[in-house]
Parts: sequence; structure tokens; C-alpha cells
Amino acid sequence: MYTKPEFAPLSQDEVFGLIEAAAFATVVTSGPQGLVASHLPFVLHRQRGENGTLVSHLAAANAHNTLLAEGRETLAIFQGPHGYISSSWYPRQPERDSAPTWNFAVVHCHGRPLLLDRRATARHLLELVDILEADRADRWRMRELGSGGMERRLPHVVGFEIPIARLEAKFKMGQDERLYDTEAAIKAVQQDNPSLAGLMKKHNAHRS
Repeated sequence: MYTKPEFAPLSQDEVFGLIEAAAFATVVTSGPQGLVASHLPFVLHRQRGENGTLVSHLAAANAHNTLLAEGRETLAIFQGPHGYISSSWYPRQPERDSAPTWNFAVVHCHGRPLLLDRRATARHLLELVDILEADRADRWRMRELGSGGMERRLPHVVGFEIPIARLEAKFKMGQDERLYDTEAAIKAVQQDNPSLAGLMKKHNAHRS
């Protein structure tokens, strides 16, 4: 992934936080017929390995399973807040001569997948539901599937994990633009995209 030193994450915690907040990734694996992509939810285990381990699942009918079972190199792409930055927001000092751009945060996780057995897949599904339902007032629980509900579904699901061999992160938040232009963009973005505005403020705070 092309990046610049200015766009580096502030910490590994920030990288992990983006993965956990996104929870959903585009997964790309190269196979004999070319690239294969799936779009999947993930749980991140921060303490498993130097860069953490991702755990997910997909339908057994998905042909992507064959490539995962072979342990082929795989890329999981997590996207954070992003948005268009218009030059119309920049002050005339004396001209608005900075080009428009797109600010974004993204994390690339590289690794070779390992398939899970049925018991580990069931544990993963329980954990995933617990995480995604945690803040809901009337949260759903896996036991609501009823007697045998999980057992009927497990043969149609393939669980896998990706020990992250390499992490790449890019937080392009206007750090290479003139500060007064970036500050004006932050004000403009604040109302409609507060998550992006917050990241822009955070990654430009050292320039104030």
C-alpha cells in the first residue's frame, strides 16, 4: 500500500481500534483462476501473536474456502472513517489553490489462513454474536436459535483464523496539507462526518 510518513498511525492500539470498530473486511486471496474476494465480519484477538490474530467464518458453499484451506496468502482490508475533502472549504489566502482530496483510514492485514474445527467455529460464532450484540438494549443471544439450532447450521459454516504476519495502516487526514486548509476542512466535515473530523483533529494536533 502506498503511503507517506505523515500518514502513519499514532500507535498499534489505534490500528487495532480501527479493526475492532470496523469489524467487517474485504478479504482477498490469490488463486489459480486469479483473485477471489469475500466480505466478512471478524473478531480480533490482540494478544495472539505479535500482530494479533483475526477470526472469521464464511459459507461452506463459498469457493473461497478452497483457497483458505490451502493456506494461501490472504489480505483483509478494514476501512475506517473516510470522506471527500472539497477545496471550496479552504480559505482564500489569497487563493484556494490546494486540490480537492479524499481523507481516509485503512488497515491491511496480511497472513496465511488456518481452518478451524467445528468446535472452534462454534466458539467463534458465540464470541462474534456477543461482541456485536453487546450494546443493544434487548440483545439477541445464540440460544434463541432453539434446540439444535446451532448444530443444524454448523455444517454450512467454515471458520478460519488469520495470524497477522504483516500490518499496514494509513491514516490520511490532511497532515500534508497547509494547516489552515486542514483546519477549515475539519470544521466543514464536523457536522456530517464527525468520526472523520475527530481523526483529522487527532492526527493534526501536533501541528497546532
